[in-house]
Amino acid sequence: MSVGRKAGKGFLSFLYRSTLEKIMGVIAMIFLARKLTPYDFGLVSITEVLLYLISVLGTTGLAEFLLAYRKDDTEEIFKSAFWFNIVVTLAIFLLFLVFVPVWAHYQHDDRILNIGWIVGLIFIFSQLQLIPKAWLSKNLQFDKQVKIQTPFIILIPIGKIVAVMLGWGVYSLLLPTLIFQPILTLLLYANTGVKISLKLYLNRWREIYHFTKHLIGATIFSRITDQGDKFILGKFLGLDKLGIYNIAFQLAELVTSQLVQVSNNVLSSVFPKYADDKETFYTHYSSFLKTFAFIIFPPLAIMFLSAKPIILLLYGPQWLEAVLPLKILVIAAAFKAVSSSYGSVMNTFHLNKKSLIVTLVYAPFHIGGSIAGSYFGVAGIATAVTTVKLVFINWNVKQIMDAFAKPFLLWYRALLPYFTGNVCVGLVLWLILLFTNGSVYPMITIIVTGVLFVILYTLTFRMFFKSELKQVSSFLGITFPASSKCFKLLFSA
Repeated sequence: MSVGRKAGKGFLSFLYRSTLEKIMGVIAMIFLARKLTPYDFGLVSITEVLLYLISVLGTTGLAEFLLAYRKDDTEEIFKSAFWFNIVVTLAIFLLFLVFVPVWAHYQHDDRILNIGWIVGLIFIFSQLQLIPKAWLSKNLQFDKQVKIQTPFIILIPIGKIVAVMLGWGVYSLLLPTLIFQPILTLLLYANTGVKISLKLYLNRWREIYHFTKHLIGATIFSRITDQGDKFILGKFLGLDKLGIYNIAFQLAELVTSQLVQVSNNVLSSVFPKYADDKETFYTHYSSFLKTFAFIIFPPLAIMFLSAKPIILLLYGPQWLEAVLPLKILVIAAAFKAVSSSYGSVMNTFHLNKKSLIVTLVYAPFHIGGSIAGSYFGVAGIATAVTTVKLVFINWNVKQIMDAFAKPFLLWYRALLPYFTGNVCVGLVLWLILLFTNGSVYPMITIIVTGVLFVILYTLTFRMFFKSELKQVSSFLGITFPASSKCFKLLFSA
């Protein structure tokens, strides 16, 4: 089977897993959001912020290193990476436990002490899973990884629903995950080719760190900035507002996060195979970019248009404050999604130092924007974060195109039909929705909006962007032959 076919098969496997994960997550959230308060969600979030900030000190970049590794001694480097990961993970866990009491005192809630232990243990098992997941991805065994994970994607959300019904309160958000993670970790190791020995291979740790050090630096500042807005919001406006922001953020990322995660998992494994041929590499990258934009933009546009009925349907009127932040964050999610392969491209060309520079400059602007935005509430922070992200995403794009030795505007030229098509259809539907009240019949409003958008979107591309449809169809033909036939039938491409 060709690399393209394996990549397509892997994409579908990961997409199935991520879709199931999101569906189960939404179902669980419907129950949790009605039993728990915004403060409960904010309490867990603010505890996780501390762990995210500490965890980047060592584990970041290990999977990227293993996937980009191209020498013949793959088994040895994986064994070395296993022990490197163990030592660093335990060190981070202990450091986290030292700071948890201080964090609890600072946030004025002693429950953070218990939540900290649970979050820390979940972190240990998730980090242990890194090695077998990287092994399976490097060998393009994506479907095997998904089969192992699928039962737990169902069991963990069901466990959360049961826990909240039993009255576990805020701990319902975490304990079911902790119960099932050790079992998943054991199954991943049992079903992969990673043979762990007691030899530490200390001589290889320097090589691992040499690759990961720039990624660690970049992620340290990236985590500080990404979690900084939550910390600022929680401190300045209260944990209840942080809960509102988290709901809006999670919904904005609902579609993109799964597709981005899926594509990056596959691209990080596939891109290094084209590292020595930039033209072929760029051709595949450009085809992927257009296809990804064609798929990802419509659901985001529908979510933007239907923000209010979606919030009402899923979480109820007590969460209506999340509507405006959701709309703002959807815009950020769209640009973030189409530029999400930035890390895969830079890692493939070993340009980690350049990505570090961007993050170093980005950090103070993000934090400064969050502070300024906090004076205007949850929507203010969402606007500030989105504005800063859009500016720096363009720098990411510039670096991608420089790596390919291509002009910057070529990236936007490639995506122009997809931006144009979605904006035009969105404007038409927005005018139609002005004469309806989405709060009366949320489900009907969402369905009608979605159906109308898909119809108008299809007609727009069939009438004005036929050449783009042919390119998307060609890419699908290489990676997803079965779906390519359906695509040609629907769009006459």
